Amino acid sequence: MEETPTRYDGLLAAMPASVGVGVLAGWLMAIPMALGVGLGSALASVFVATSLFLVPPE
Repeated sequence: MEETPTRYDGLLAAMPASVGVGVLAGWLMAIPMALGVGLGSALASVFVATSLFLVPPE
């Protein structure tokens, strides 16, 4: 039996993806790498807070 992905699975996937996009932005754009990683990490922390407090796992 195949399980369908939940909203929580999407949040778990979005956390490292946001950091990866920050690294990619720092590498490709004219911004410092630390700034790109910092912005990606800040977005990931929003996803962590959302998954812990707004949409907790069942």
